[in-house]
Amino acid sequence: MKIAAIDIGSNALRLCIKNTDYGKLLTSTDDVHADEYYERVPLKSGMDVFAHGQILPPTKIRLAFALQRFAKIMDSYGVDAYRAVATSAYRDAENGQDIITAVNEISGLNVEIISGEEEARLTRLSFIPPSGQENDFFLFADVGGGSTEVSLLRRSQVLYSHSFRVGSMRYRCNNQNPQEESALDHKVTEIRQDYAPINYIGVGGCVKFMSKYLYKEKRSKEERVRRNVIFVSDMEHIYADLKTKTIDEIVNSYGLPHERADILTPACSIFLRIAHGLGAQTINVPAIGVRNGILAELYSKI
Repeated sequence: MKIAAIDIGSNALRLCIKNTDYGKLLTSTDDVHADEYYERVPLKSGMDVFAHGQILPPTKIRLAFALQRFAKIMDSYGVDAYRAVATSAYRDAENGQDIITAVNEISGLNVEIISGEEEARLTRLSFIPPSGQENDFFLFADVGGGSTEVSLLRRSQVLYSHSFRVGSMRYRCNNQNPQEESALDHKVTEIRQDYAPINYIGVGGCVKFMSKYLYKEKRSKEERVRRNVIFVSDMEHIYADLKTKTIDEIVNSYGLPHERADILTPACSIFLRIAHGLGAQTINVPAIGVRNGILAELYSKI
């Protein structure tokens, strides 16, 4: 059976098709078999919304074309079930629902705008605590272009969950909200005081890139390193370097495409402010996210 997830974020939209015959591997977008599919399109809807308050016509056209193509790809792969969601940029856009209604009619898909709480739930859904840590506290920080979803879990019980309007693309558009940033800082400090120890979980494309980059760099130097774990001190070092570089210099130095390089610096700053608030020394980076949660939930209903 084939299942699919479409995630329309502030920075990009993604299609992931998985074959349920592969069981536990279906939530990983890193491992794609011959009969599976993964694609990322850098649409950058958030640049419209956080600068102009709405989705502009050129972005609507690109979104419609991309979803039309996604629909054809899912049909060619024989997808049996899917879920398609839009997140922060479309929640905030004045015309967000109008745009989604229009592209649904054009593509024949059923895309829904989900709340920050639902976004956080889907992000947590595919997470399984490491053996021996079932009773630990886990704080999830999913840093996107337009929002940061923070959740605190223990034994699969949600102790806290909230979506803050703090995101990497907001920084790029000078659309920061001081009240939201202050609320995020206050809540992280409060969580640190009330719960300990806390395992810090980082979610999002930028922290995932940082994890892979650091693992590759440290392994090449034969330094002691753990896969999918970032030492906060290492991220601080790279963040200090990123702040001195232009976007083109980041592209050349770190081997990133331009559309991701422009949000790497603000994303790092958000992950670090949470780490400092928690007093965390490491950031764990498991293979989880909205699309992983969608796939896990579809799989559970088979």
